[in-house]
Amino acid sequence: MENVKIQYCINQISEFLAARDIGRLDINELENKFGINKVDILVLLGNSIPYTIKCAVKAYEDKLCDKILINGGIGHSTEILRNEIRKDDIYKFISVENKAEADIIFEIMTKVYKIDSEKIIVENKSINCGDNAKKAVELLEELNIEYSSLLLVQDPTMQLRTYASFLKYVNPEKVKLINYAPFIPSIDENFKLRNVDINGIWDEQRYFQLIMGEIPRLKDDENGYGPNGKSFIAHVDIPSEIEESYYLLKSMISNEDFYSRC
Repeated sequence: MENVKIQYCINQISEFLAARDIGRLDINELENKFGINKVDILVLLGNSIPYTIKCAVKAYEDKLCDKILINGGIGHSTEILRNEIRKDDIYKFISVENKAEADIIFEIMTKVYKIDSEKIIVENKSINCGDNAKKAVELLEELNIEYSSLLLVQDPTMQLRTYASFLKYVNPEKVKLINYAPFIPSIDENFKLRNVDINGIWDEQRYFQLIMGEIPRLKDDENGYGPNGKSFIAHVDIPSEIEESYYLLKSMISNEDFYSRC
């Protein structure tokens, strides 16, 4: 019975974090929800999962965006991404040594998928989620690039926090901020990830650490990242059932490493 509760709580939290404003990446979804048939800029946030690159590329090829902004310097996931690229049969020829996440992804997009480099904006200095948003917005201003819509694509465990980070720097009354987590992680009754087709997906231990590390960060209290804490992100409303699931998991799992970020 305890395992069933753990499975339910983890999947509930995961779905909350993997925010999606549209069900699919297609024109009809954008038109129905936001009244547009494409976004000005798709922002792909640097992360350790190569599958997210394919997701952004497909959106571009399907003409869902005018430009792609690749956003990410060197951070806690960079070496993981490098290792994923090194062992990937399609990407392994890409040089990754000492490169920022955005630079690695740029090489993949232009050399593997043949996307015109003029259609890609590279921000390769940011070092964390809040810094991603800050530096992305600053770069667009510096380049005098106007936009009224941004599509955010990120590691699903960080999708909601990425959105909250951009809300700190972008006025949602002037700019449509659209979430699209590339996939919704889910575990089975044996605590194994069901998303076996996702290239570069985390192992289960890292996945559990990531999702359990997110809830304290999203909180708007003295220890969280919201305005009443470190002020890295805009305020996020955390539903009571999500908090209950989080604390229930903490009470059922004694290993501190389970819910602390790597």
